[in-house]
Amino acid sequence: MQADPAETAKPPPFPRLLRVWLFIVASLSAAFVYALRIHFGNTESYFLLWQDLPMLFACLGLVGALAVLPLPGLGPLDRSLGAAPRAWACGLAVLTLVIGAVGTPLVFGGYTFSLDEFLANFDAQIFAHGRLMAPIPPEWRPFARALQPMFLIEAPDQSLWASGYLPINAAVRALGLRLGAEALINPAWSALSVAMVYAVARRLWPERPTAALAAAALLATSAQLLVMSMTAYAMPAHLALNLVWLERFLRGGKQGHGAAIITGFFACGLHQIIFHPLFAAPFVLQLWLDRRWTLAAVYTAAYAAIGIFWVEYWPLDLHLSGVPDTAAGAFGAGRLAAEIMGLLRQLKIESVGEIAEGMVRFVTWQNPLAVPLALLGGRTAFRTKGPMRALAFGVVLTLATMLVLEPTPVHGWGYRYLHGLLGSVCLLAVWNWTRLADSLPPRARQSARAGFALACAASLLLFAPVRAWQAWRYVRPYANASATIRAAPAQIVVIDRDYAHWFDIGTLTRNDPFLRTSPKVMLLGAMDDAAVRRACAGYSILVFDGRKAQALGMDLLTASTFLEGSRQRALMARLGCGRRIE
Repeated sequence: MQADPAETAKPPPFPRLLRVWLFIVASLSAAFVYALRIHFGNTESYFLLWQDLPMLFACLGLVGALAVLPLPGLGPLDRSLGAAPRAWACGLAVLTLVIGAVGTPLVFGGYTFSLDEFLANFDAQIFAHGRLMAPIPPEWRPFARALQPMFLIEAPDQSLWASGYLPINAAVRALGLRLGAEALINPAWSALSVAMVYAVARRLWPERPTAALAAAALLATSAQLLVMSMTAYAMPAHLALNLVWLERFLRGGKQGHGAAIITGFFACGLHQIIFHPLFAAPFVLQLWLDRRWTLAAVYTAAYAAIGIFWVEYWPLDLHLSGVPDTAAGAFGAGRLAAEIMGLLRQLKIESVGEIAEGMVRFVTWQNPLAVPLALLGGRTAFRTKGPMRALAFGVVLTLATMLVLEPTPVHGWGYRYLHGLLGSVCLLAVWNWTRLADSLPPRARQSARAGFALACAASLLLFAPVRAWQAWRYVRPYANASATIRAAPAQIVVIDRDYAHWFDIGTLTRNDPFLRTSPKVMLLGAMDDAAVRRACAGYSILVFDGRKAQALGMDLLTASTFLEGSRQRALMARLGCGRRIE
């Protein structure tokens, strides 16, 4: 008896997903055009060429193989997944925690590569000492701007400093520091995210526990989730708190919505106020569209109050630290508005190429099924009402905002501006997956589940280790350079880059917030003539320059025409002070 063709046909989702991948490649061609135009002269273009393109072909190859190869059913594994989805989801959360905890020392060796990571730990050390801001010793105040030239809040007399980021991420890291478990903070946030995306999916589809497990599997096998868990970025906390917020919001009732608002308060204060409201706003808008007037008004009023509090956090912080109110008042809403206007003035056509580079990075750092499934699901979600449309709108709103304000994060593993929305992507992907799988005949549905499981296994066991190796390989020269500076036999190490050797000084200009350790590290371009003369007269100085950075394998960038530090460099030469670190 001949088998029914409908029962033996290959599962249709994978050929369709391959076509979506080809569409993604075509639509992101702006990334390649932009990178070629600037001759691959920036960090993001380096990532595109040497990290993301190889993985793009790997993703295409995997989905192509699933589209053409015969796929057997899962058999006993399929029955096990269906019988104990919660246990499997818990196992994935624990696995995420273990991978993050083991990978933190193995991949990054305790070195905080980006300035965002360093400043999170900078503030954590201040908070762990029971302070809101660290005092700058009087002898180092003339050098304050050179000691940390970026993203810092200083008292007007330069007697106090802290990072310019909001405090919640650093406060949690300070608690970890006091407990001797600082390296476990982000692995724990990521593990919580896996558990919470399962919980959210159970709220959305209570009759589909295996769909909730699929969402947890897509998230737990994201290389971006796993490698970012090994860092000190605030983004893993954003993801976890967004999912906690959503689970409470979907639970409803006074307890659910009250807990969501409290969670929103902490999420807004993690490090930048903008990210959580971009996630939550579509859900609040949906309340207005659904004419749930009272609840919509409560959320709107609550977020207005939360926003006012965090915008005015720095004046409050400076006031509590003893800075006069007349000086502290300059750091509130006016400062935020000035920063936003400055970013808007930088808007340019090249922003499209920059964000396209980021999107190539984003799609290739996820499980290869996640983004194409989410794209198909997102298109349908916009035609529906309820949480799926809000999830899709949150992703689009965040991308549109970043295109205008700051299209590229420069550093990070994956596209970190979307990290807080990884749960949204996975939920949209699974929502669409269930729609596609439900339309298949039983045997094809079993093969589709087998292909899904194989994609998750490949993402976890092949793609994520390659991504971790890429991160280790890129960061290692910077970590070696930082160790070289820390071991330099001098009281001050000056960081100097010139037009011919332009490198990222934000990865090396690092100091203890209380300035207890030596050598002190200063950026030459941030020193005025008086600071150069004072340093040369009173301290032993060594210089870390672009030639040393190149010798250590650091990434040299295309410089602007501005000759940074040229006057100070000439002054040091006339004073006969500072020799190069060899």
